[in-house]
Amino acid sequence: MAQTNFSIMKYILTALLTVATTALVNAQPQVAYDRGLEELYRGNTTQALDIWYQAYERDGGVDSRIGFEFIRVVTEEGMKSYYEDATRLYYRALVDADGIDSRVAMRQEVERMRPLVGDGVYRQWMDWWEDRDRRLGPDIRGYWVQEDPTPSRDSNERLIEHWERIAEARQRFNRNSRTIYGTDERALIYIRYGEPDRSKNGILTIQNFNIQQWLQNQLNPYTEDDSGNRSSTSRDDMPTADRDYAGRLMDAIYEFHRYPEYEVWFYESIGGEGDEPVPFIFGTDIRSDEFRLQRSVEDFIPERAYHPDRAREQDGVEFTRVGITPALMLQMLYYEQLVDVDPFFNERLNSLRDNVLEQGIDALRGMDLAFKAESREKINQRALSAPRERSTYSGLIPRIPFDVYQYRFLDEDGEPYLLTYIESDPQEAFMIDFHRNRSRMESEAELPEGEDVRSAFPFYELIHSLQQYDENWNRISSDVDEPPIILSRSSSDSREVARSMYRSEHKERVNKSASAELMNYDPDTRTVYETPFNPALRGLNRLQFRVPEPLVNYPDSLEMADLVLGFESERVTEPFSFQVANNALIPSDETLVLHFEVYNLERRADDTQFTEFELTYRILPVDENGETRTDQAEFVLTLNFTNEYETVIEDLEIETADLRPGLYDLRVHVTDTVTGQEKEREIRFEVID
Repeated sequence: MAQTNFSIMKYILTALLTVATTALVNAQPQVAYDRGLEELYRGNTTQALDIWYQAYERDGGVDSRIGFEFIRVVTEEGMKSYYEDATRLYYRALVDADGIDSRVAMRQEVERMRPLVGDGVYRQWMDWWEDRDRRLGPDIRGYWVQEDPTPSRDSNERLIEHWERIAEARQRFNRNSRTIYGTDERALIYIRYGEPDRSKNGILTIQNFNIQQWLQNQLNPYTEDDSGNRSSTSRDDMPTADRDYAGRLMDAIYEFHRYPEYEVWFYESIGGEGDEPVPFIFGTDIRSDEFRLQRSVEDFIPERAYHPDRAREQDGVEFTRVGITPALMLQMLYYEQLVDVDPFFNERLNSLRDNVLEQGIDALRGMDLAFKAESREKINQRALSAPRERSTYSGLIPRIPFDVYQYRFLDEDGEPYLLTYIESDPQEAFMIDFHRNRSRMESEAELPEGEDVRSAFPFYELIHSLQQYDENWNRISSDVDEPPIILSRSSSDSREVARSMYRSEHKERVNKSASAELMNYDPDTRTVYETPFNPALRGLNRLQFRVPEPLVNYPDSLEMADLVLGFESERVTEPFSFQVANNALIPSDETLVLHFEVYNLERRADDTQFTEFELTYRILPVDENGETRTDQAEFVLTLNFTNEYETVIEDLEIETADLRPGLYDLRVHVTDTVTGQEKEREIRFEVID
């Protein structure tokens, strides 16, 4: 019996120990989070980061708070050596979130992202969060992957910049804590666009004005004599009723004026080229006295100032009987004080004054409210013309002209594959950096014309990369190439570009990204600006895209590859025997080469078993509006082919010497003369001098 009781007790203790161990294992993420915070509060930042990093080393669900806290600490402290880890942990926090604490943390992250993505995406994310939809985390990750300026690298500099802005906003914009960042509403704009190009702050006052004289000028700006000459009306010349009216109006202006603080930000370049600056107005909210984002200058004026009769019925003052309200006068006063900030405010003031003069004193009813609505609309329209967000660094690092081209084919086994070309022109970025650092370089070599500059300047490197992502935006492949950097004094249209070619299987539509980066690894040279990027980076560009639908291979259905255009040249483009013109620019003195591939041709039912098809190509001019002129065919030619194979791969030379410079559509129509099946492809090209 004793032995039996001992066995039972041992079993119970073992079971309890197992439960306790399991509970401890499951509690590890929360324990790690709290332990990291303790080290952080003690000033041991590195130890805190190490604890959190180790917590994410294991497989399975994670505590999202750790990933978000990790990137917050790293960016607040400017710990650049941790940027790659911060990016990886942040992504993991999104897609492997587990537990109630993670759920709360994800809700907070959605709120933090709202200024960047706008209300539409925010509502979708909130719906997914409420429904516990697993698409939420991958979708947020997808947003940042698509914003990543260097997709081949582990560190996402745009994500880092975003969290750096949050850290800066928390330090600077603390008039109140109305936002998810614990800041005032200036942070909402700063996190979207960074530092404004211009700003001004102050207090709107009426102390600097002689109000009585000013009102006289506004109410009676001039009089006309019998000859039609205009002159100012002195206060003594004003009728007694007008002087009394001006006095009551002055009292009302002082009553409704609140001495609001203001801060105006202007962004010069967040819209398209030539767009007007975008203003954002912050200041004292007249309802709550909090410092907030305002829709227009008129928001600094109490609503009662637009309807003073309702508030002053006991005084018997009917301001709106003639339309001159305290609000209208305050509008003029405030805009006068802001005319030096930006021409926008000067234009608004002149517009208001012109309306007063043109409409006359008896036609002003409701002008203040109409002008308020118009001001809001003008500011709103400028804001709508701007993107949702902008990287501060986007204009600091030279952009490399960059294009991606894709062509669909079937291989010898009938499997679809894709040829992807990346072409870039790093010459300008190279020249900017070369002349900035030439005195620091060890090499005294001259710039080589038409040769790879790396032979003379081996510290330079051009990197092309192509990435592919799964449905959760995990990078599943990355192909990197280092094409030569060729300098040429010819125009950008005709000089040789840096080109990389990638062949990949093509089973479905997937997301990809491509990038070009110019690097200078010479330790004695200097970078452009202080940025989160690799200090060797001297130029970049990138593109996020989806591959097209793959070709479909049915043995009994005619199929045709995408058309490839080019021209004869000593420099051939692999895997073709001619120079591919991916940009579709064909020199007028060169013979156009068309590469086409036809698949699944039907064999004749005779002894020869040959295949037959008819190919007709038409070259049609394109007008200045981009419309194809189908009634003015320049060239039409039909060719008949007889072959031994079901797949035909041909390079067809097309004489274009008689084509004038301009745009053309090349349409290729193929008919299997055995089955009658048809297929058509077209491509647009330009003949250049």
